[in-house]
Amino acid sequence: MPQLKVWKDSGELLFDTSLISYGLVKSGNMVFQTYWTRKTLRSAQLDPNDGANWTTSVATTNPQADPLHGFTVSNAVSPIVFIVGSGCLQGTARTGSTLTFYYANASTSTKFYCFDLMQDNIAGSPYLKTYTDAGVITFNSLQPPLNVVAAIQAPVPGPLDSRNRYTTVYVGGSNSVRSSASASSVARVDSKVDIAIGSGVEYAAYLPWSRSCAVWDYLANENIDLTFLYTGAEGAYGRVGGISFLMGAAAATTQQEPLPTSMDRGARYSNLPTDRYPVALVIQTSNLPFPYN
Repeated sequence: MPQLKVWKDSGELLFDTSLISYGLVKSGNMVFQTYWTRKTLRSAQLDPNDGANWTTSVATTNPQADPLHGFTVSNAVSPIVFIVGSGCLQGTARTGSTLTFYYANASTSTKFYCFDLMQDNIAGSPYLKTYTDAGVITFNSLQPPLNVVAAIQAPVPGPLDSRNRYTTVYVGGSNSVRSSASASSVARVDSKVDIAIGSGVEYAAYLPWSRSCAVWDYLANENIDLTFLYTGAEGAYGRVGGISFLMGAAAATTQQEPLPTSMDRGARYSNLPTDRYPVALVIQTSNLPFPYN
């Protein structure tokens, strides 16, 4: 197959038509999508390892559930999303030709940059387009191309407490309350670490795969003397100066409460996989249009 390769003056490869090329298809701020309600045990005496013993929490108001933010793209083939600002991907839903992304621990301040395989459906000129022998487009200069500038692995966990639970998910990181809870609502704490890259530069991050863990949360409930146990979901996001890894509450997680108040104060983490660590891909946002559709 004929190939076209282009390099910058510095010798850095700009694009190679023999490789898969991704282009920006949409960017903007996330919007509120829905609430996912948590699951609770039908009775404290039941086995929590049996899924049949869990039921959807009965709630007439939103605090019983986790808010999800996100966005929708059309005609998606194999999209990947880089974000600026907090967020943990919880899943996607396809309806016809549209695909909606759902993020927990996000807000309307979270920005997204969605890339997909380049397509031949953008009007404009002049342009450079390349195709495979089968007529599949591999590069379209009318789309802002994806340019990954760094790949950063999540740090190892923080130290263990007296019960062999991690005090933070990431060494050098910290825990903080995202939302306080009462006996009839949900708790949300974050364990995160900031990693510096370049001062004054805004970055966006994409986590190809993520981990989960058990969150023992006394931090969000100290005023009511309760400990909650729920599942955490991992994410990575960019910011000005670098990126952050985050373990936040998973949406629609199971939740046990109250637990004995003899637990350590603060938040603790267990069942965290450490045999492998996700690697976040990083881009700079300065040369990307925003918003863009």
